[in-house]
Amino acid sequence: MNRRNLLCRSFLALLAVAVPTMPAVAQQPDLSRKAVVDDPVAPKRAGLAYDVTVVEFFDYNCPYCRRMEPVLNALVAADPKVRIVYRDWPIFGPASREAARAAVASQWQGKHAAFHETLLTSPARLDSAGVKAAAAKAKVDWPRLQRDLKTRGAEIDALLARTNAIARAIGFNGTPALIVGSQVVAGAVDLPTLRRLVATARSKPQVH
Repeated sequence: MNRRNLLCRSFLALLAVAVPTMPAVAQQPDLSRKAVVDDPVAPKRAGLAYDVTVVEFFDYNCPYCRRMEPVLNALVAADPKVRIVYRDWPIFGPASREAARAAVASQWQGKHAAFHETLLTSPARLDSAGVKAAAAKAKVDWPRLQRDLKTRGAEIDALLARTNAIARAIGFNGTPALIVGSQVVAGAVDLPTLRRLVATARSKPQVH
């Protein structure tokens, strides 16, 4: 199936198809909108008053996620009533997981936005040295980051596990993937398409 075929399908309708395909012995993740959209540990980017939420499932080493970042930035710059929820889904290996864990931990020193941007605009595929270089560029307090990774590591790992379970249950098979209101999108989209998705979500405020 073409990844674009998921565009604009209802979130709840997709779940009705995706959930039964999971093994019967596996514990089903919480797929409520609150769990997907408002996970307390997932980093978020929002103004004081938002009416649409875009959830992004991404990997810092995914080339298409890197292309998606300026699109999301342009959307938020032009439409401050959009909130972005970042669901780190490190499926490209150990280095991606290291980057994701560090990025999540950076939110507790107020550096997630800057660190997220430097990770996604890194000139090469990330490894441990690249993660540390991106942290330095974003002015992340490295010793503080290491302390937060140690003291809140279980919290971060639980978040990544929840995100993986949700993504698999929905039926995503790669990054990036988006949920815009009740619309599920597999794959990167351009800015005009994303704006149309937001406009549709805004017309249904009960599911923003």
